[in-house]
Amino acid sequence: MTNKKINGKKFVSLKTKIVLCVLLAFILAVISSLVAFYVSEFVVNEFFLSEEAELERDVELYQSFVEFVETENVASTDTEKLDKWISQYKDRVYLTIYREDRVFLKDFEIIGDEVIPPNTAEGENDKQDISNPLGEGNLYSNYDRTIYSVAFTDGVCAVTIGHEYSQAYTTIIVCIALVVFFIVFLTITSGFNNRLRMRVENLSEQVSEVGAGELNKPISLDGRDEVTILSQDIETMRSTLVDKINSENKAWKTNQELITSISHDIRNPLTSLVGYSDILHNKQYSSQAECESYLERCRDKIYRLKELTDELFKYALVYGKQEVEVNKTEEDASILLGQLIGEPLTELKSESCNTSLTVLINDITVSVDVLVLKRVFDNLFSNIRKYADLEKPVVATVTKNGEKLNVKLINYIRNVDNPIESSKIGLRTCERLCKSLDIEFSYSEKKDKFTVELFIPIVKIVENK
Repeated sequence: MTNKKINGKKFVSLKTKIVLCVLLAFILAVISSLVAFYVSEFVVNEFFLSEEAELERDVELYQSFVEFVETENVASTDTEKLDKWISQYKDRVYLTIYREDRVFLKDFEIIGDEVIPPNTAEGENDKQDISNPLGEGNLYSNYDRTIYSVAFTDGVCAVTIGHEYSQAYTTIIVCIALVVFFIVFLTITSGFNNRLRMRVENLSEQVSEVGAGELNKPISLDGRDEVTILSQDIETMRSTLVDKINSENKAWKTNQELITSISHDIRNPLTSLVGYSDILHNKQYSSQAECESYLERCRDKIYRLKELTDELFKYALVYGKQEVEVNKTEEDASILLGQLIGEPLTELKSESCNTSLTVLINDITVSVDVLVLKRVFDNLFSNIRKYADLEKPVVATVTKNGEKLNVKLINYIRNVDNPIESSKIGLRTCERLCKSLDIEFSYSEKKDKFTVELFIPIVKIVENK
């Protein structure tokens, strides 16, 4: 058990709770079973094993036996019939028959139809005459057992009838005590388990509600065990998720405001540029110097406009919506890539840059959004213009690689005295745009060589006839 606290309460582990619950359930079950045992024993002794009940049971057994002897014409030596009578009581009754030709007859003697107990002094009457309901025989109780006289078909014999019902009642008492023990034990442990199960189910329902979008509904914290810690962790995750969503919404709002602000700033140089262009177009200047002044102002406004638009596009692409809307169409890969790669390479070649384009594919169809893919290559060639050494070759290749087209751009990095560290926003933008088109995008830099690769899925290949 640890000393940490939960909601101001000392932490108690589930293991400790289970041990305490089982121990408490065992103690209460033992106490309850003992109470049930002694109560059941008292009831049995009071109502089923009392002297009156024993005597009544003896008389009933005697009457049943005499009736059986008369009905079945039983002889004292007929053990088969005697066993039949005993078996109906499930061996809880034992029977002893005394005959005068047996040695154990020394304790009494039979005269006529009477059984005379021994050592009966004259004037004493130990014999207790009890009227036989069946009209024959006598009953004596001189010792610790009752002696009956029963007329069998082969003569009158002394009979003792006993029973062992006390053992059956003892078994019943023990069973009652055990049943009470298990009922109490299972009731307490099941109650603990049900409460724990209800807590887990309640937590599961709350997690499901959070998963369904009800993020503002807090997770309830009850108890001070591992389930409570789990609830706290989930509540922390919920709170973190809510904070993250709020932060993203705030960032999105900020970016929207920034884009709006930049868009507003774009209008100013654009308006000035339109005005200067009209002046130059209409030749509303008085001298060549004034004309060059207007041209210089136009040039400044154009560069300012370019900076603002670049900033706007960077924020719009990288920090804008999480998903890029695409409208895919099936295009001939060789024609499409020839245009998207060939045109920028041609522009570089016109600036005395050594370029090379190799397209080793034919009759292959790809599914892309042409405008989005054009934005990818525009960003890539914009980076080449900014950072590449244009005195070295720029190489582009398009080949088939399994079920994908492999587009590779290779250029050499320009060496400068004070290089400006790139934020790689253009590459991140390309990566995000390619992801929206299901195109694999990767780049690598080794010494002065920079390589970009795109893997475009092939939709179909038209076989040459």
